[in-house]
Amino acid sequence: MRLLVLDQSRILPWIVEHGLAAEPDIDVEAVACLREAEEILRCRPPGAAVVSVPPAQLDWRKFQHLCALCTPPVPVLYELCAHADPCEIGLCRCEGGCEPIEGFAIFIAKPAPSFALRDALVRLVAEARRLRGAVRQNATTPCVEQ
Repeated sequence: MRLLVLDQSRILPWIVEHGLAAEPDIDVEAVACLREAEEILRCRPPGAAVVSVPPAQLDWRKFQHLCALCTPPVPVLYELCAHADPCEIGLCRCEGGCEPIEGFAIFIAKPAPSFALRDALVRLVAEARRLRGAVRQNATTPCVEQ
């Protein structure tokens, strides 16, 4: 499975590669900017994505929407600056007036302890595999006319 890692440095891709070394068939593709990541989502969707959210305000709702539109949907792990939360970057899961986030997303504060990041990565990969299996299952299920 291909994992897209969006980080301005090579640190997070390296951590992901080593953190998932025990997982079979994980291939990490690193990009440094949101534009590159969006292009990959449109042309060659990965199994999952890991994003290091920079302090700058970018359109993460659009990115999450692109992930949710893929078949199967691309689950995302967002690594947020310690002072940020999902609502600050436009990815609310708030009760009441906030619009719920599309698709599957995990949020973790950075710098995260290595065990917490590893656990989040394992959950992300498990969700990506579940989504792929569901798409395969639906593709092989014959249609029944009513």
